[in-house]
Amino acid sequence: MDGVGAKLSNDRVVLTINVDLDERAFVFPSGKQITRLVISNDNSHIHFDAIYPFNQAKTPPRLFSLTFDDAREFGRQFVDTVYNARTQHALTDTMRIAINVLANGYHLRIGDLNASTDLYLGTACIWRVCQGVLRAVDHVAPVEAQ
Repeated sequence: MDGVGAKLSNDRVVLTINVDLDERAFVFPSGKQITRLVISNDNSHIHFDAIYPFNQAKTPPRLFSLTFDDAREFGRQFVDTVYNARTQHALTDTMRIAINVLANGYHLRIGDLNASTDLYLGTACIWRVCQGVLRAVDHVAPVEAQ
């Protein structure tokens, strides 16, 4: 992870985590390479934004947002998928994410099939992305140890 920043906003610390990706990270349907994933929070959601090396079409950086509970479940399923190297789904009432294991990396399909965002991540950066998601969840809603 490249950097972590925090600032106060309405008596709450807003966290920003920058995750460097490799040259095999792409997002569709916009068809763009992503060089960095920025994970941030506000008072109700965790946001996933992309940094593009080129953006002549002025594609918005926001890839998707999750509630805190959905982000916790997504982080758990994401780590489980990477460890077991098998396709899984992170499903709740408000979240639909398919995490597919591919020969050269991972494919995350966010949303419904008809209007999905497809995020392709290489194997070299996958653990950094997992750590970024879990770090953001821990910052917002830490779970006490037993």
